[in-house]
Amino acid sequence: MDQQRSSDVVSDATVKASDLCVNAEKTLQDKIDQSKPPMLQNLQETAGAAIDKATDLARKASAPINQAADAIHGIAQDVGQAASTVYQQGARAGGSVSRYTSEQPLTALVIAGAIGYGRARLIHRL
Repeated sequence: MDQQRSSDVVSDATVKASDLCVNAEKTLQDKIDQSKPPMLQNLQETAGAAIDKATDLARKASAPINQAADAIHGIAQDVGQAASTVYQQGARAGGSVSRYTSEQPLTALVIAGAIGYGRARLIHRL
């Protein structure tokens, strides 16, 4: 029973001490706020307003940036698909040329010579 009473007394004292600390903190904060010059208070309010405006601008600017990033990502995917298609077509064309060359070696040689001659003529004209 004595332990219970002493425990109650200790917890009451703890609560009272806690309340005193909170009240002292509030009083101290009030004194600090009162001792600040009005210019500092105005500066804090102005800085707070500027931070709020900057935050709003950042939020507003992020939406178009996200849209642009999504558009660029879509374009990059399209370019990747186009490159893959061109590579596949080039591989098929190379296969066709290889087959034709093996089936018609003389004709392929004449065509390659004509292409080489034409390129040489173009280079010497420049």
